[in-house]
Amino acid sequence: MSDLRSIAELKDVADPAWPELRELLGRADGHQTAEILPVAPEAGEKALHGIQVSAGSFLGALALHTGGVLVDHGWVRVLGGGSPELGLPSLAEANPALAERRGPAPALLVGYDVLGGRFEINGSDPARDGRPGEPGQLCYFQPENLEWKLLETPQRVFGHSMWLRFLILGNLTDFYWTLRWPGWQDDVAALRHDQGMSFYPPLPTLDGADEIAAADRRPVPVSELFSLYEEYRTAGIGTG
Repeated sequence: MSDLRSIAELKDVADPAWPELRELLGRADGHQTAEILPVAPEAGEKALHGIQVSAGSFLGALALHTGGVLVDHGWVRVLGGGSPELGLPSLAEANPALAERRGPAPALLVGYDVLGGRFEINGSDPARDGRPGEPGQLCYFQPENLEWKLLETPQRVFGHSMWLRFLILGNLTDFYWTLRWPGWQDDVAALRHDQGMSFYPPLPTLDGADEIAAADRRPVPVSELFSLYEEYRTAGIGTG
């Protein structure tokens, strides 16, 4: 652990990313909403030190200056320095394998949605972990078909900063158009930010927005959804 950079090295950088990131998040009004959650200074520094990423990156700026960001009425939760009172973990807390600092770098969970879909930065060997793409590229675990999808445009593959630009300036309505039900905004507003929506019949067995709207749904911890989808994959539910 002696090779870890100090908080001063990570925080006191010549070109901090926070001004640019703050300006980007402020442009959300005409696209998706983006609510920046506050973070206590010591919590932000702890998260920054935990992920060992400099404040010169959007990732480091999120950890240091925000408790996280709620995008599109809270449908997507972007991780930052953590907001325990709202149930949102910090980047460090959501990635406990980082604390071990052993072996190949793990994939990094950077956000999730209300369905339990996960946004993760690829680790050092994506193919070994059953993911598309290269190290450092951003993948999305699709809860509707239990598959990893590389996020990209025809011009380039997403990294973390491009993913944030997509969340703020892109079209999440199109991205999620088969997965939303009437009144989803009110349902999402009633959740803690460590909760998602569970469906019965299971989401991977439902075909499109009409079946999703007709299914029973209830709030559950997002961690429960993560585990549930792994169980579905093992059991072959919704994969064939």
